[in-house]
Amino acid sequence: MRYLVAWDGSDISTLALRATIQVMAQSGDELMVYHVANLGRHGSDSDFAPEILEERLAKELTSAATLHILVQREDGGIEEVATSSASLAEASPHLLTLHRKQSAEAAKISRRIVDFACDCSADVLVMGSTGTKDQNSASFQRTSLGSSAHLAALSAPCSVVLIRPGYKVQPKLATVYMVAVDGSQHAMLALSLCADWARADKDEVVCRVFGRPEFTQAVEEKCTLELQELRRRKKIEYAVIPTELEDSADVQGEELAEAAQMCRFRQQAFLVFGARGRSAEDEEDEVPASQ
Repeated sequence: MRYLVAWDGSDISTLALRATIQVMAQSGDELMVYHVANLGRHGSDSDFAPEILEERLAKELTSAATLHILVQREDGGIEEVATSSASLAEASPHLLTLHRKQSAEAAKISRRIVDFACDCSADVLVMGSTGTKDQNSASFQRTSLGSSAHLAALSAPCSVVLIRPGYKVQPKLATVYMVAVDGSQHAMLALSLCADWARADKDEVVCRVFGRPEFTQAVEEKCTLELQELRRRKKIEYAVIPTELEDSADVQGEELAEAAQMCRFRQQAFLVFGARGRSAEDEEDEVPASQ
């Protein structure tokens, strides 16, 4: 499994990095940490200078000894770096895959993150649910998600996990995986990932079923069967909540608002979305109502 973490040194992105390392990733998985540097984004704060970020990242990755740390070379290729404590310190200038936004006219950081997830063949994109300026953004006002998180959930070519502010990376605390399912293969894969991540007799999976009315019931039944089996095997608590959406462009993305609002006061909740959301290219593979 290849995890891509969008990390800019902020508190919420650091939570996303730690959650990936300590909660979701398993021994032998691959991890890439990606940052788009934008001059002036954090003012003159030297804590966010690329060289400082590299040093901070080296410290964070000391807890990722069982993972394969990947970086992108200057020629665009991807290579693995050593993961021992000593080698991490020596390799710190090369742990972070760093791209720079050269001008205001360049592609937005959110789009760069989504595009790089495709370029590096990520299986899972992990990021914070809000950003530095998102309290004032239109997407935050509508969905309580930041602009980058909103775009990732709608457009990323892989499963997306959004970490909410206040999440505590503590093994004794239960994690709630809130996954949006529309019946597509990508969404069902995201549900399967949540089932794998959930710890036995501790975590919880909440499945929000979204879709056209003629699909919702069949998808709800399929999710319920899978989660019943999960409960039998791992004693995981679950819930399946159907939400019917009319099939129109006007509602695209409203499932994000529904899911985000539902766990707004649950700091230990992860928001999980399948690749490309409701606009997945394999829409024809959705579960038909007759099944």
